[in-house]
Parts: sequence; structure tokens; C-alpha cells
Amino acid sequence: MTGLRQILRRTRALFQAGKLERDMAEEMRLHIEHLTRENAANGMSPDEARFAAQLQFGGTDQIKEQCRDGMGWRVIEKTFRDLRIGARALRKSPAFTLVAVLTLALCVGANAAIFSVIYALLLKPLPFPAPSKIVEIYNIFPKAGLPKEPCSIIQYLEYKNQTASYDAVGLWGSSIITVGDEGSADRITEAYCTAEMFDILGMKPVIGRFFTLEDNRPGEDKEIVLTQSFWESHFAEDPSVTSKTLRVDGETYRIIGVAPRAIEAFDARAKFIKPIAWTQHSVSQYARFALNTPLYARLKAGHSASSALSEAAAVERRYYEVAPENMKAFLDNAGHGMAVVPIQAERMRPVTPPLLLLQGAAVFVLLVGCVNIANLLLARTNSRQHEISIRSALGASRGTIVFHFMTEYLLLILLGIGLGIGIALGCLPVANHFIVKALPNALPVALDAGALMIATGLLVLIGLAVGLLPVLNILRTKLTGGLPVNSRGASGGPSVRLFSSVLVTGQIAAALVLLSGAGLLARSFAKAISVDPGFESANVLAANIAVPGIYRQEERGAAFHERLLGAISEIPGVESAALATSVPFRGLDNSNPFTIKDRTLPPGSPQAVAQFIGVSKEYFRTLHIQLLEGRYFDQSDITAGRNAHVVDERFARKYFPGRSAVGGRFSYDRPPGAPQEKDSDVPIIVGVVRWVPHNGVEDRSNNPFIYYPIDKKTQEGLSILVRSPRKPSDLVPAFREKIRIVDRSIPLLDISTLQDAVDGSYENRKAIMVVLGGFAALALFLSAIGIYGVLAYDVSLRTREIGIRGAIGASRPQIIGLIMRQAAWKIAVGSLLGLASAVMLSRYIADLLYELSPTDPLAYASVSILLVAVALLASYLPARRAAGIDPIRALRTE
Repeated sequence: MTGLRQILRRTRALFQAGKLERDMAEEMRLHIEHLTRENAANGMSPDEARFAAQLQFGGTDQIKEQCRDGMGWRVIEKTFRDLRIGARALRKSPAFTLVAVLTLALCVGANAAIFSVIYALLLKPLPFPAPSKIVEIYNIFPKAGLPKEPCSIIQYLEYKNQTASYDAVGLWGSSIITVGDEGSADRITEAYCTAEMFDILGMKPVIGRFFTLEDNRPGEDKEIVLTQSFWESHFAEDPSVTSKTLRVDGETYRIIGVAPRAIEAFDARAKFIKPIAWTQHSVSQYARFALNTPLYARLKAGHSASSALSEAAAVERRYYEVAPENMKAFLDNAGHGMAVVPIQAERMRPVTPPLLLLQGAAVFVLLVGCVNIANLLLARTNSRQHEISIRSALGASRGTIVFHFMTEYLLLILLGIGLGIGIALGCLPVANHFIVKALPNALPVALDAGALMIATGLLVLIGLAVGLLPVLNILRTKLTGGLPVNSRGASGGPSVRLFSSVLVTGQIAAALVLLSGAGLLARSFAKAISVDPGFESANVLAANIAVPGIYRQEERGAAFHERLLGAISEIPGVESAALATSVPFRGLDNSNPFTIKDRTLPPGSPQAVAQFIGVSKEYFRTLHIQLLEGRYFDQSDITAGRNAHVVDERFARKYFPGRSAVGGRFSYDRPPGAPQEKDSDVPIIVGVVRWVPHNGVEDRSNNPFIYYPIDKKTQEGLSILVRSPRKPSDLVPAFREKIRIVDRSIPLLDISTLQDAVDGSYENRKAIMVVLGGFAALALFLSAIGIYGVLAYDVSLRTREIGIRGAIGASRPQIIGLIMRQAAWKIAVGSLLGLASAVMLSRYIADLLYELSPTDPLAYASVSILLVAVALLASYLPARRAAGIDPIRALRTE
């Protein structure tokens, strides 16, 4: 109890220091007055009595110190006092404080923002039980240029029944559908899955229940499970929601439950989940490679992804042994295999390289900033040698002086980190804008408390490590050698100046590494945007529509298309309009294998693969896509039922080398191994057009495109393309009105210009380039400040020397040359180190470059010239200042 009372008394002393000081002073006064009265009673005069009482009592300051040590936490009090003194010192040097805090804030903000994104996407485990056990299983066809293809119903059933590595295997896919009644429909994303997915993810319903395997059958699949966010936003958390229904694509579904919010970390787009139902045809031998749904599984304890992959290979081998010969040929030509990969690594694969690149760049910026702070602190410490000597002369120990400086540096670091976290918070919305585009199924990133604590702790340690540099200078300085006349006399000496020069040289090297990366990305971006898209995007408006089910029937499709295009063409100013299954540059993911008729691929040749796009006959004229050979579609192709197709120039060069592709025939859109179609049904090529990069110019699959006519049967969703010189803002209202006249239940979505689609395809590349360029510019700016600061400080230390040189006849150009030569070797050595490092690190950026070598000489030469020019300018300013020193004044001052 005594120890507890002592702790409480000491803690109270921290918060009531003023009151305790007053009480202590009052008690001492009473003691001295009491002794004074006793001495006066013994015959002393009043002055003698008080003087004797003070001698008897002792030194009040020493007694106060002893009392403070006994009643408070001395170390904490001393720290608070040093922080107050440090705050006053920083306030008296506003220029130093502002530069140091802003430098720290920019460096901290960049690192905290990017680390938060990396932590949320790459490091933070998904909110499921044992998330490392959840894997994705998919097909690979490397020879056909298809690195990742989903699975089929047959594969799902075989992996479920013929493997021992998994606790559960399930399918999960998503699509955009129409929700609501006529006139109030909306387009949202749904998920569809087999019942095992809830066990794979370890989910329990918030209310109601999940569907079961019995619901994965036709007729039993009209049930849905809402996500928690959709339940909250559209049903106001109504606990009786399980008694309600929802209209989905014109059909009524019963709501049976609500899934917890954690499931949104698996697919943030999905608003509800419905069961997959399949027909007998889906499990026939010809549907094995009707690959349309991703497959997931949960590994059993003791099993790894590699052992599961061995089982998957065994399943596929068993099929291969009994497959028809034409199927074996297809699998051999495509190089078919399987992949079993943990879901977090697989989902984040597209963004992992650029994120690690940006984090590395942010660390380089932090290093450059730390060098600046170190040089500033070294200069500041040396300029305060007079103060340090006075403190030492008054009895302050070396440890006390060091502790005072470290608390001042800690205050500076905390100010910089606090402002930097504010910058990071402001950067996250911008980061989320690009994350949603690159990873549409990922949740937005927030500044995670755990990540923030880790980052803050690391940054504080780095800051204190930087602060140790001037402290080490203090520790090695002789403090008892007398008081210097002024700060210039307290020069840090050649060793301090050499150390600062080494730091600046490293700073230049780091800046050049960042500039080189930014230069390569800028050159690559310029090459990407210079690629001819193969069409004219100006004055074209694009929009998507959801097609009601009644128009997907064969007898109504053509009439619907004709009525829709006719209505849009009536809008004043519309030059032409067309329909398509996709919009150029917005992405296309429907690669299919095919076979050229009357030709056989040589043994070992890759499987022929192309991407298919359905278009109306007006499509090519609307987009001004150049015809290279043959003709476009015409009305006779549709009315006569001719299976006409148009291919692009890449298709013609690849599959009809040295001869015309027009008139060529091929077989497609049938599962490999299925019976061959009649000759009259075989597609025929009627024209060849310019290549259009529907997936963006950076699509590395290099697959050609085949255009087929949208005839009687239409898709669930269509894109409308309208060419008009009118402003989009003037055209959209009329556009909506015409769609409403055709069918008021059709929602019009994603209206934008085609140029927006083209520009949007470069957005992620542009974001990486801009961020890395911003880091490089910041590093260049900090390096310039570092060079300027070191030289300016060196000039201030050499004022007497420069004054003497001027007095004995040195001219201004000679003095400028003296200082510039001092800077030149730093710039030269730093540039050489930076170039060597940049070339070595360039291989890590190679995958982000488009049609550009990572050792592109023009990029390195341009950024090197820029760095040297900025560095020389930063060096010239203190050199000019040195040349302007008046010799008489300099010598008089010294």
C-alpha cells in the first residue's frame, strides 16, 4: 500500500505541479520565519536573526530540488521542461522549423499513404477464418496466349468429388443485371455461386439463412441472399426482409437471408448473391471447356496449394486419356494446364508491381528527406556551439545536453509526422479512385490504425536515428575548452563538412534513381498514347443499355435492334448510330479458340485464339474504321442468314500469311470435341479492317479480333455508339427520351464520350507515372535544397578565408569557381552512382514499360541533364553570395 500511495502522490504531482510548488514555498517561508523569531528571542537584531535563520535552514533551491525528486516523476518533468524549451527554440527559428517540418511531412505523407494501400491490399489478411487456406483454381493456356481462364460446371463437379485436398469446392461469379420494376429499374452487380462458397468463406448469415445445394437446380434457384450494405441502404435494415421479394431481370426472387459485411471483402461489387443452376447440357462431355465461372476451394489442414495442384493435374490427365483426338490436339496446341493459387495473392497480382514500385520510390524520397534533415540539424547544432559551451560551463553534463537536443528533435519529428498523416488522409481518396478501376472487387482503402501505428513507429525511429548524427557530433566535441567568440569559430571542422558532403552525394544519387524511373515511364506513356487506335473517337457518344428478356428471343431481336437504331437516328444532329457488345478501350474478355477450315496447324503450333465482338452493320462506318480488304456487313448478310464475319488486320496476317483472308472459313463458338457444324453454317470472312485495341494498346495477349453481326438474338447488355457534332450535354436528354419511347423499362447507363474511354484506358499508367514523377520532382527539389544548404553553411564557416582571398586579389569569378568546384565533385559522383543504381534497378520496372527498353538512353540522358542543371543552379546561388563578401567587413567581423 505504501508503494501505491507513493505512485499516486507522484502522479498527482505531474498534474498539480504549480499548486505543490506554491505549497512548498509557503512551508519553507514558515520554517524560516519560525527560526527568525527564535533567533530574535535570543537577542539578535531582526536582520541578524533572518540571516542566521537562512543559514540554519540551508539553500532553498537545493531543498526544493530534493523535494521535487521525492514527490514527482523527475524524468517526465525534465522531459516536459525540455520539450517546452525545444518548442521555444523552434519558434525562434521559424525558417528552419518550417523547412524541416514540411520536408518531414511530405516524406511521411507519401510513405504513410502508400504503405496504407499496400497494407490493406497485400498484407492485411482477408476477414475470413484461415484466409490463407482459400485458393482459386483456374485453367491456363499459355500457348494460346490465355494466362487465366475460369472453370466449367464439369470441372467443379470433378474437383469436388475426385480430390482429397479440399474441405469444400465452389463456384462464384458476378454479372450486371437489372433490378426493379418497369420504369424504376436500376443496373447493379449480382453474384451467383454454389452453396459451398459460404463454407469456403466461413460465413454465417446476419439474419435468415443461406441457400443450400438443393437450390442449385433449375426451378429451385429463385432465392437470393442480400449483402449487409445493400440490406442497410435499400431495406433500412428491416428485420422482416426475409418475407419480401425482389424483381431481378424481370423475374421474382425470394429474399432468404442477409450475408455479413465480411463477404464484401471477397466481392465488393455484389449487392446480393443467388444460386447457380445448371442444366443437363452443362455437364455433357462437350461442355467441359465452356469456361465461364471462377472456381474456389478451401484447403484441408495439412494440404498446400502445391499438393492441390498435383491433384488437379491428375484430374486433367484422367480426362485427357479418354478425350477425343481432336480434343487432345486442342489441349496440346493450347498448352493446357491448371493453377491453384491463394486468393489474396491472385487478386492483388495486377497491382502488386506498381504498388511495390511506388513504395520503393516513397522510401527513396524519405531517404532524400532524411539527408536534408540531417544536414539541417548538423548545421543548426554547429551554429549553437556557443550555447552548448555555456550550458557546459554552468554545470550541465554531456548527457543533459544530449537529452535536451533529442527532445527538441523528437518534437520536430512529431510535428512532421502529424502533418504528414494529414497529407496521407488527403491522398487516400485519390488512391481509391484508381484502386476501384484496377480492382473493382476490392473495398476502398482506409487509413488503418494498425498500419498507422507501424508506420508511425518506424518513422519515429528513423527520425531519431537521423537526430543522432548531430548528437554524435556533440559527444565528440570538447566542451571544456573555453567559450568560442561566435558560432563561426565553432566550425564543425573538416570531418563534419565531409560527412555533409557524403550525405548530399547520396541524396543526388537517390534523386537520379527516381528521375530515371519517372523518365522511363514518361517515355513509355508518350509511346502508348501515340499509337493509332484505328478509329476516330471524336464526336462519338457511347452508352450501355440492359436488354429486357423478351428481346433476347430469336424472333424479336432483329426487330428490336431496328426499332432502337431508327429511334436514335431521328435525333437532330445524329450522323450515324450503331450497336455493339462492347465499347473500344473499355475492355473485352471473351477469348475463344477456333479452327481455320481446310488448313491444319503444323505439329506443336499454338492453338488459334481470337476475341469476338458482336456489332450492327453500321458499326464500322460510325467509328470510321478503315476497310482494308473486302467489304463491311450489309443487310443481305442478315436477311439471307449468311454467316458473314469481318476480321482485323492482325487476324489476316497471323492466320492467312501471304494470301487474302477474304473468303476464308473457320469454325468457332463450339466446345472443342463437339460434332462439326454443317458447311452452310461455317463462318465466312467477308472483309478485313484496321486493328482496334479494344482492351487498350497495352493489352499483352496480342489476340486478334473477329466481328460478327448482331442479328435476331441479342445479348443481355448492349452498347450504343452515336456519332454527332452536337455537345454531349445537348445530346443526352434526347438520347434518354428516345430510349424511353422504345421501351421505358430499359435503363441507360454509363453515358460518356468515346474519347473518355480512350483516355480512361491510360488512367492507371498515367497515375503511376504522375505519382513517381511527383516523387522524383520532390527528391530533385530536396536535393537542390540540400546542395544549397550545405554550400551556404560552408560559405558561412569560410567567411574569413573568403575575405582573405578577396583581400589579396581573388576576383569574383575565381571565388565563384572555388565554390562551384566544391559542388561539382558532389554532383558528378552522385550522378554516376545514381545512373549505375538506376540501370541495375530498371529491370523491376520493365513490365510497366510499353514498347520501351528499361535501359533507354534518351530517358537517362534527359533526366541526368535536368538533375545536373538544377544542382548547378543550386550551387551557383551560395557561390554568388560568397563572391559578394566584403573583405574588410569579413575580417573586421572575425
